[in-house]
Amino acid sequence: MVRRTMISQLQSVGEGALGKLAQSPVTHKALEGAIQVKDRVEKLVRGLEAMDDRVAKLEARVAQLEKAKAPARAAAKTTAKASTTAAKKPAARKPVAPK
Repeated sequence: MVRRTMISQLQSVGEGALGKLAQSPVTHKALEGAIQVKDRVEKLVRGLEAMDDRVAKLEARVAQLEKAKAPARAAAKTTAKASTTAAKKPAARKPVAPK
């Protein structure tokens, strides 16, 4: 019985404190400020999600372009090696006349 009385007293004190907080203009302004911050953060997160989607699309395009250029690069390297080896061959020597 005593416990219920203490609990009910604590409950009524808590309800009274919450009631005073709800009626306070300072609490009202603080709550409005918190709601504004929440709205700004939501807008920021939506903007970041949009940027993340754009970056993912760009990464996919770059990957496709790299795959398309890889065979062309390999062919260019083999032709470049052939042309450099042909250029490095020593010129034929002229026969030297005996003296």
